[in-house]
Amino acid sequence: MALNLTVYSNANNVSRTITFDFFNDIAAIEAEPSLSNEIQFFFKASTSARDLNNAAYPVRIITGLDDLALNGVKQSAVDTDAEYSNVKAMVIDYTYDMIHGHTANQFGSGCKVKPPMKFS
Repeated sequence: MALNLTVYSNANNVSRTITFDFFNDIAAIEAEPSLSNEIQFFFKASTSARDLNNAAYPVRIITGLDDLALNGVKQSAVDTDAEYSNVKAMVIDYTYDMIHGHTANQFGSGCKVKPPMKFS
């Protein structure tokens, strides 16, 4: 079961869809030995939208609430390295990052620049 988020631009009368789905086509992922007794989940975030440079968004694999949107080390909407409090907070932050993009090394995360989503 997937979660499809539709984002609408009033200015351009255009919608874009972002999909969050359980990632179940994993061939091999090495888990941390300390996590062997914990439940792990894998989400796949994807969209067919393009950024302002007309580049496609890569599929993003999210392996837990501590896998933050900016290079796995920072949340995108706020300058914090705290893990997400729940799946809803994770989805909101990843969606924010896809729509708004981010600067290079935003919040000292070491990430590359990503332009905002294109709605024209």
